[in-house]
Amino acid sequence: MSTNLPEISGSRSPEGRSLKKNSLNSKFLPTSQARFGYLGHLCLQNTKDDPTEALRNITALDAPSFLPNVMTLQRASTPWQYNTPCRTLEAACADDSAQGEEAAGPGGSLSPSRGGGSQMLKSTSKKAISTQAPMPANYVRRIRRKAQMSRSANDHRQQIADLKMLADSASRSGNVYQALQAYHKMGVVFDNQAMYPEAVQKYKQFLALCITSKNTQGEALAYNCLGIDCFKMGQYDEAIQYHNKHLELADGTGRLIAHTNLGIVFQAMGLSEHAAIHHQHAIEYANRMGSKDAQCFTVGNLGIASAAQGDLQTSRICLQYHLSSAQRQKAAAMDNKFAQHTLKEVSKSAYHRLGQVNATDGRFDEAADHFAKAMEVAKTGADQKDEEVSVAMLGRMLPLTWRRESHINSV
Repeated sequence: MSTNLPEISGSRSPEGRSLKKNSLNSKFLPTSQARFGYLGHLCLQNTKDDPTEALRNITALDAPSFLPNVMTLQRASTPWQYNTPCRTLEAACADDSAQGEEAAGPGGSLSPSRGGGSQMLKSTSKKAISTQAPMPANYVRRIRRKAQMSRSANDHRQQIADLKMLADSASRSGNVYQALQAYHKMGVVFDNQAMYPEAVQKYKQFLALCITSKNTQGEALAYNCLGIDCFKMGQYDEAIQYHNKHLELADGTGRLIAHTNLGIVFQAMGLSEHAAIHHQHAIEYANRMGSKDAQCFTVGNLGIASAAQGDLQTSRICLQYHLSSAQRQKAAAMDNKFAQHTLKEVSKSAYHRLGQVNATDGRFDEAADHFAKAMEVAKTGADQKDEEVSVAMLGRMLPLTWRRESHINSV
């Protein structure tokens, strides 16, 4: 089944029009300023007649940022006032559908290597990489991140004990809002320890309180967390149900996240056609947002789903766009070590996937070139295992390339 590739558009606002600008001569009230300085653009005095603009100013604190890695479950943005512990970064999911899908030459099939490509954060501790992530540009979010990092050093058992006491006292006093935040924090702590059954239990308590208090934003966040943890426990049906409920409540950014996660779940189930449909919807929402980093990973996800369907031309176009977009971000990252490390892993995986797609399509010259580039990137990153895989695949491509050249010369 052929996959229709959505158009990749340029940057524009989610509503398709330019955003209104506040007057440069506006005077800020003293109440819009913090004791030690201005806390971002929270002044709503010029937006009383436009509630949409006021909401946009507030939600600017939760502006989403995405990593360009493909096959990576996306987390919904936590409200800035929650002050939850820092999450460890999500690693790329193993692409089981591609495990046995390797390049086949005229002389027989190649032995499978790693169909899913290299996973980010495989050779380095996830916690160590997470601490190197750059601070948010917004002042409020930056201060919250520092507070989160100062508390994350504590033992997780002590954190859980403190949060349980806080949740119990808040429940007894009738402070539902503080109680639901405590349960969500406990879920994040368990997530960081890969204790997913315990995290699911806390997220369900968080969800129940959100439904009781009619907290729609928290309810959508709970569905996202539950869907991801159910997927990690192998409960795919439950994960699909939670992600669909998240999709019903989410805004544009949330729908991008929900469609991406649904596509990954369906891909893990071997339903590549369903996965491709959800990835196409994710691309549409990335276009509406005008987010280049979101376009990078959504198009890459569609390329993986298209390859599993056998649509190699669409897969090649998508993966090439994914690679080019990642390289542009790498050039703009300058000396940011976290971004350089992330984008180097993305490039290595993209080269390897492009090599597999081209080899399957009989383009052995291009496949050899991509495997050689993947080998070079792995060598610069001191990733010996990935380098060996790329060398092995390159060694299998070269005889097929020479055989084709000798056949053409003889003709």
